[in-house]
Amino acid sequence: MELGAEAGNQLFADVAKMDRDEHLTDDFLDRWLFVEHIRDRPHIQEMSFFDYTGPQHLLKFFNWIDKFPYRDWFVGDHKDLVAESVERDLACLEALDLKPGDLDIEAVGLYNAQDYLLQRFYPVPDRHRPRVILDFGAGHGRMANLAMRPHDRVTETMIAVDGIPSSYLTQRAYYSGLGLRVADYLEHRIDGQDVDVAELQDDHDVVHLPTWRLDLVPDSSVDLVCCVQVLKELPRQLVLHVLEEFSRVVKPGGSIYVRDHTLHHHPNMLPIDQLLLANGFVLEFSPQVRDRVDIHGLPRVWRRMDPELLYDVPRV
Repeated sequence: MELGAEAGNQLFADVAKMDRDEHLTDDFLDRWLFVEHIRDRPHIQEMSFFDYTGPQHLLKFFNWIDKFPYRDWFVGDHKDLVAESVERDLACLEALDLKPGDLDIEAVGLYNAQDYLLQRFYPVPDRHRPRVILDFGAGHGRMANLAMRPHDRVTETMIAVDGIPSSYLTQRAYYSGLGLRVADYLEHRIDGQDVDVAELQDDHDVVHLPTWRLDLVPDSSVDLVCCVQVLKELPRQLVLHVLEEFSRVVKPGGSIYVRDHTLHHHPNMLPIDQLLLANGFVLEFSPQVRDRVDIHGLPRVWRRMDPELLYDVPRV
């Protein structure tokens, strides 16, 4: 069932209150929602993060991507993926009874194709393939476009996590428009059902969680975490806790894909890369490209160290 603006905002608020009343402290929940921390930033206000306006909120997310001049850094190698992404997004908009108007859906497709390729840019052992992806701060849910295609699909489950009401509810609409099977924490909680992520993964394409229930993700169960333009936006103390959670949920040998502006954008003034290193991740991939010239946001892949790869040097 797709939700309108009033019903969606109310459901999100009701579940947050239920969790607060039943088993979360005010400080804990407020930290994860982090709404008050960012509400006064001008660029955040412009992006209308707080008040979900219904499925048409998806068009706002598309429009924000449309504003940036994304570069064709892959020199055409990604054209088929861009075309697939555009086709799926147009079908999604049609399913939600939305009209793209003059939006440049191909710009969204290019952004999607870049991230998809950069996460899979080089060969990895089969045990490191991204079968379970955790999309943290998932935007409108766009990582599911190419990762969750019906054909040529390695990814079995996407765990989508967000703590901003309009983003979370827009993701819900987007996944519905893509025709994905979604297990939504909000519905389970309001219906009084238990939320077992491992069990829900067996029968759903997407398990959708609010940020404050990241604890439901089992230890060492995630192959790939995606963080695109998100870690620098969070409150400082929340980032430290989030990275500890990533270290907990990512499998040994699993990875974190980060894409953000390393030199031009410092809302929380934290050294994200150094913190990833401190939490047990090593930098595996960082292409030599210029941010906002060759690409919008520098991509990096961080790998969690795998104890199986450590061995004693034979004595002679």
